[in-house]
Amino acid sequence: MQPLDNTFPQRAGKAAEDYFRIDVLNCAESVLKAVLEEAGRPCPLELVRAASAFGRGMGGAGCCCGALIGGQMALGCLLGRVRETGEPPEACGRLARVLHDRFVKQNRAACCRVLHRGMPFGSPEQFDSCAVRTGKAAALAAQLLLEAQSAPAVPAAP
Repeated sequence: MQPLDNTFPQRAGKAAEDYFRIDVLNCAESVLKAVLEEAGRPCPLELVRAASAFGRGMGGAGCCCGALIGGQMALGCLLGRVRETGEPPEACGRLARVLHDRFVKQNRAACCRVLHRGMPFGSPEQFDSCAVRTGKAAALAAQLLLEAQSAPAVPAAP
């Protein structure tokens, strides 16, 4: 991973929201693509395809927010395992937990159907809510990566 600067979270957040609003990528795809590309890494179609199943809380099931999952996927791509066997890097798992906790603190839930309660799917209100949350999730993941780069220990949940 190339060194990240202080503009990384803002750039990733804007890119993710733009991918969602303009390119019509789902929330998970948008966050994954934005965080990787703004970190200077490619996001090949195969990775975007892997994230496709997670939009709308896992294909419309309303479970875990796809934007959070996209952030988790980005953490794994940048900090996850480097060999096909053996234990995954412990730090990656710790960072995944911190991202989850920060997302829940910011949004009061991680469940898509809870986050959109009272907003019919496809309504302008729901679309705008998802677009904003997608940008914020990418910024959270990017901020965590920035903190991890500059600190020897894994950042703590707030």
